[in-house]
Amino acid sequence: MSEQLNITRVDHLFSADVELESWGFYPNVSAGVRVNNIIKGGEVFDKEGNVVGEVVPGGEMNQLLRFNGVFDLEGRLTFKLSDGNLVYVPYEGRADFCKPEELDAFAKGELTAPLNIYMAVPVESTKDEINRMYAFAVGRLDDAKAPTKAMLDIYEFECMPI
Repeated sequence: MSEQLNITRVDHLFSADVELESWGFYPNVSAGVRVNNIIKGGEVFDKEGNVVGEVVPGGEMNQLLRFNGVFDLEGRLTFKLSDGNLVYVPYEGRADFCKPEELDAFAKGELTAPLNIYMAVPVESTKDEINRMYAFAVGRLDDAKAPTKAMLDIYEFECMPI
């Protein structure tokens, strides 16, 4: 292994409080338990906590709790920034939620808890400098079964070989 490591830079890009409406809880799909949500709106913040935009209603945030207790996440959000630019945030991610033996309790609605989420988000934007970024997000759903809010922190990631 080389003694030199790649140069990695991580910068806060946005935070968002995303309002959700749960429209589907399916305890018996072939791969596990599915939870589907639509985006109702929300606010976008900079790293100082200033509001810099809004979450556009209409995207999706979907979860599939697999039989091993790991949630697979996928969906899409759109932010409208205060300067008029749009930021499209498609994502895929994971969350470790429960032990496999707890899956039946979750499917019956007996197990509910917040869910920490980790996602890759290849952003697209009408703002050129954002359009060139690759990002990741960490956050939390307020309730894994029937979420009403997702709190996300989105970071730009850059890794350059030496």
